[in-house]
Amino acid sequence: MKYSILKLRRKEKHNMRDLEKLRGFLAEKYEGNTVFHNHFSDGFNYSYPKLQYKLIKNILSIMTIEEAVEVNLELFDEIDHVNIDGNIYFDIEKEIEIINDEIKYSGDTMYEYKFTTPYLPLNEKNFKKYINREYNMEKAITNNILEVLKGLGIWLEKGKKIYVSQNLEITSRDLKNVNMIAFTGEFSTNIKFPDYFSIGKRKSIGYGTFVRIKNN
Repeated sequence: MKYSILKLRRKEKHNMRDLEKLRGFLAEKYEGNTVFHNHFSDGFNYSYPKLQYKLIKNILSIMTIEEAVEVNLELFDEIDHVNIDGNIYFDIEKEIEIINDEIKYSGDTMYEYKFTTPYLPLNEKNFKKYINREYNMEKAITNNILEVLKGLGIWLEKGKKIYVSQNLEITSRDLKNVNMIAFTGEFSTNIKFPDYFSIGKRKSIGYGTFVRIKNN
């Protein structure tokens, strides 16, 4: 699987809210390109988003997957400024990396990951179950991993089971004036992921992004 990461380096550090502003700027600039809107002419695209905005060490970044890699190549050639909440910045240094890696089922081998941005696993339905202790984070992570695999057209053979353990801490995040339960910390699973993929809600704007802890 091919994917790319385009970093828009500036001396100023950015935050998660700036990712939403960057998305708005590019969605308006490329209004006719459905990749920037995560929907098609006949409705929304509910597969794994092939374009995701990332905050990588406080750097505004864009990750594109498979056929959407061409979008990052175009952005690398065309973008000479960004508009963040009405502030126009020309002092961007562009850096692009194209990576070939795979998502793999690893049997009994567990890989450890760390969330680099808050993880938002709960919708209204499973939030109630979580409060009533009928739903835990191991189940949430497992379900979210299955969503990613399905969204990318990856199917596990019958009998192959996903294992998950976690060491997460609960926190909260204010999104569009709505306070949402979020989690930070680490998890392990027997699925090998490339760095900077995401699980959970709001994946397209960088939430739930994780990297592998390199001691495994």
